[in-house]
Amino acid sequence: MGKVEKRDFISNCYFNLIRMKIRKARLDDLKRIDEIYTGGSIDEGKLQFPSVTINEMIKNLKKFKKNRINGWKKELKSKNNYWIVLEDNKFILGFGNAEIKKNYGHNEGMCTMTYIDRRFRRKGFGFRITKELVSWLKKQKVKHIEAGFYYNNLPSIEMCRKLGFKPISLKMRLY
Repeated sequence: MGKVEKRDFISNCYFNLIRMKIRKARLDDLKRIDEIYTGGSIDEGKLQFPSVTINEMIKNLKKFKKNRINGWKKELKSKNNYWIVLEDNKFILGFGNAEIKKNYGHNEGMCTMTYIDRRFRRKGFGFRITKELVSWLKKQKVKHIEAGFYYNNLPSIEMCRKLGFKPISLKMRLY
């Protein structure tokens, strides 16, 4: 896709919500999912760890890529994980993952990841993906649903509040 075509595609995405669909992720989606994850992780890292350079973040992401992809492959096959992608005309704009875990004898749901390609953020796509993850978790009859993210990630906090999530704890670390 050339520069002009790509720009037109990006500008048209917002106006073509009807064409967009959420579907279960497949193994052949993992390359694109990792591209989106890498970009999102760098952006999150800049918010949360401003003293860490982008090059250091990239180095760490590359170092753990094989383990990350292998873990995702296992999760895609697990009945306790739900991986989805949001696509427009077969182009993946974002993805999400939810997980069910046993805790004290009951099932808990966790919206573990929602990442959107940086070119498509702040358009409600993360909300749509997370809403679908919550819906799946509710169908699995989990006792409660949680979502986790860095405390400086204000867009994620705002999105989760709109979906009805309430703060329950703050995890702290000493360096």
